[in-house]
Amino acid sequence: MAETPRFFDANCMVGRYKRFRPGSFYTTERLLEEMAHYGISEALVVHALSRENHPSSGNPAVLKEVDGRPNLHPAWSALPPRSEELRKPHDFVIEALNNGVRAIRLFTAQYFFTLSEWCVGKLLDELEEHRIPTFIDPDPEYAEYTSDRFDWDAIDRLCTDHPGLRVILSAARFRTSNRLLYQLMEKHNDIYIELSGYWFYRGIEFICREFGANRLIFGTRMPLRDPASTLAMVNYAEISEEEKHLIAGDNLRRLLKGAMG
Repeated sequence: MAETPRFFDANCMVGRYKRFRPGSFYTTERLLEEMAHYGISEALVVHALSRENHPSSGNPAVLKEVDGRPNLHPAWSALPPRSEELRKPHDFVIEALNNGVRAIRLFTAQYFFTLSEWCVGKLLDELEEHRIPTFIDPDPEYAEYTSDRFDWDAIDRLCTDHPGLRVILSAARFRTSNRLLYQLMEKHNDIYIELSGYWFYRGIEFICREFGANRLIFGTRMPLRDPASTLAMVNYAEISEEEKHLIAGDNLRRLLKGAMG
């Protein structure tokens, strides 16, 4: 009998968010209950304050939420450095690593900045040097789901200027831009897709066949979305058990383990 994949959710949030949806949840305790119910072993967690208010509030808050909970791992969000809202890029990255943070999220639309070198180049230099997985989320906030918000030329320039950066694309919905996505995946080996917004018939099978299962990262967007859909996409994909294990969590574990202090 095949061993069950150990799911590691790359996209979870805790803390009360602005436009709370009736029937949803926001507490860490409830997140742990949902994870246990659905068989999700671990989760990478950002605080709602980091997502919707300011990283200076949310980044410390998520450390408190995951403290003493070994299956929850903190993620921080970051901003362009020149406004000096956060520490200088090198100091910020070292502080993150010293606090056990191994992933950074860039909410470009929420905080109104671009991925251009003149804007975030110094921050990306540090993230690249320390091999920290960097999630790029182009949506303004969780309550406003649309699709295809990525600036694909900006993603291409970012990956060209920072070839060692692990870039994880985390969109609310991939829909009509797949031709562009696949071109970039062929060009840049360190582009990954987080699956919570990638809903396509045999899409996982296509990625595994064309680019390899190592390019896919399991994520659910809890508490805003029911994790059952993404779990089903992986569990019922017509791929090998080894590929399912990679997608379910081993890819993310490898990337987080590779972050260097």
